[in-house]
Amino acid sequence: MAGVLLVAAILSRIVFGLWFAPAGLSAADWAGALWLGARFDARVAVLSVGAVWLLGALPWLGPRIRPSHARGLWWACWMIAAALWGAAAIFDAGHYAYLAQRLSAVVFSLARDTGEAAGMVWQSYPVIWIVLGFLLWMLLCHWVFVQLWLRLAHAPAMRLRNARIAETVVVLLAVFVVHGKLSQYPLRWSDAVELPHSFAQSLALNPLQSLSDSWSFRAQRLDDAQMRPDADAIRAFVGLPPLKPGEPISFLRTVPPKPGAEPVNVVLVLLESFAAHKTGVLGNPLGATPSFDALAREGLLFTRMMSAHSHTARGVFATVTGMPDVSAQSTASRNPAATNQHTIVNEFKGHQKFYFIGGSTSWANVRGVLTANIDGIEIYEQGRLKSPTVDVWGVSDKNVFFEANELFREQKTPFFAIIQTSGNHRPYSIPDEDLKLGFAPPAPSEAELKAQGFISLAEYRAFAYLDWCVGQFMQRAKKEAYFKNTVFAFIGDHGIIGPTGPHLPRAWQELAITQGHTPLLVYSPGRVPARRVESWAQQVDVLPTLASIAGIGYRNTTLGRDLLDAQFDATRVAFEFQFTGPGELGVMVGQHMLIDRKPVAAYDILSDKPGQNLLAQTPVPAELQQLVQTWGRFPTAYGNASLYLQTHNPRFRD
Repeated sequence: MAGVLLVAAILSRIVFGLWFAPAGLSAADWAGALWLGARFDARVAVLSVGAVWLLGALPWLGPRIRPSHARGLWWACWMIAAALWGAAAIFDAGHYAYLAQRLSAVVFSLARDTGEAAGMVWQSYPVIWIVLGFLLWMLLCHWVFVQLWLRLAHAPAMRLRNARIAETVVVLLAVFVVHGKLSQYPLRWSDAVELPHSFAQSLALNPLQSLSDSWSFRAQRLDDAQMRPDADAIRAFVGLPPLKPGEPISFLRTVPPKPGAEPVNVVLVLLESFAAHKTGVLGNPLGATPSFDALAREGLLFTRMMSAHSHTARGVFATVTGMPDVSAQSTASRNPAATNQHTIVNEFKGHQKFYFIGGSTSWANVRGVLTANIDGIEIYEQGRLKSPTVDVWGVSDKNVFFEANELFREQKTPFFAIIQTSGNHRPYSIPDEDLKLGFAPPAPSEAELKAQGFISLAEYRAFAYLDWCVGQFMQRAKKEAYFKNTVFAFIGDHGIIGPTGPHLPRAWQELAITQGHTPLLVYSPGRVPARRVESWAQQVDVLPTLASIAGIGYRNTTLGRDLLDAQFDATRVAFEFQFTGPGELGVMVGQHMLIDRKPVAAYDILSDKPGQNLLAQTPVPAELQQLVQTWGRFPTAYGNASLYLQTHNPRFRD
């Protein structure tokens, strides 16, 4: 049954390609799309009939639903699968003809107005012929089932031992087909993004899998009408005038290059779970970050940098695209509809683009965000890196840094590189080779660790190891020729919830501010003066700031702002998502956190009682009323803009 569905899907894909393929699609593009598509089809085919097959394998239920007892059940299973596949092929073709996109859960939002949707379909497509074709497909599937059933009924019974061997082989084959690849991570829609031709990427997808992948995001999008009421407020926040009547929604602003600026390299390091309250430079006394602290004394340090959320994939997405990931059900990197994004990384014209990670970018579908949107990016990950794997997170952070340094020294043209660390995670592995090289952090007591936000000595050592790796990298980088012409930036992908000790206010723990608080350090002696900036900053601000420091001209289409642009100094705030509860949006303004509830809640983050809602007191001070009037709606407006831009921020095709 799965084999029949696979053959039908391959034939359907060929017909789809012949019908929609643009002129000039090469044989290599066809071959890549058909091969990858067949793997998607095989997975969905096995899953389509797998439920009943697994029921048949249960020892207490299997004999009752095997062929001689349950022909009706198997026929119903087969016909339902056939109907789903046939309907998916039809709607997929119609969806592509209408939107030039493979079938996704967007179709359900398009069908909200049933009358208009039905009228459009009736007037646009040969509905009668399509229905007749679908009925013919179902009759064909019924005939195929009868033939399969008769063959099975007359097949000689296998001996028990041979049957068990055969069943084991089939089970292993099915598991492999569903996983889809020889890798830690399964086959995902983002694997199609690696195909060189955009139509080949679409052709490779299976409509049922695309529908499944996008299902949890079906309600997570805003259209122009939903965004327009908040558009002017967000445009003002990023420095744009109000929209004119009928003007399309846009947040595009163009920053000219600085006169006389010469090309520089940029190395942006994303530090895993680099919580600000655990660093010495922000007051933690346990000595876990001597390397970062030393760099911070010579660099530009933003002490109140905030990630809007506490998840690595969200942090990567926000940093690269310039919008916080406010997806409620999953992460934007997993949303097939959110892969087409403009990023300021592409504004570094003439720069080589690199991404380093010890594990795999297949994790959380980050590969799709990178390869679909960053021109010519070279990804160095587990399998391509030369160093050995340490644990589930792949190559050690130190060796990732060292291999990156080796590549940087060979470059003859400017480069923009992102290095994502991953070792500061359970199981907190520290390679023996690095213990021999001299990694020997302090060993605080259990009481000291708990008081300062560390959950164990192992976690403390992993945090200290990440800092040690940064130090080892910078020691080598300073000896290289590229160093003097490079801007280094270090930022955590997010923080970690936990007690902060007395060096930060109680609100950092009680209002969960620690989960987003992570310092940003820009280090380039002679180019970037050393100083500390105590105002709020956001992860989405990183790329605009680095572009301005580099002096390039760039187009900014999303929500990040240059942290060194004085025009925004009076409105330095930090948006937060789900810090205080599921789905809640908030903003850090001065010494207050505002949560956009009904009604709005306000907290003093410097108070000894930060959990008290200041708006519950009477009378409410006039200055607090003014603050709420100015910023109370902002979290929802900003969240709406973030959600809107997920599907309205197409990359420029220069």
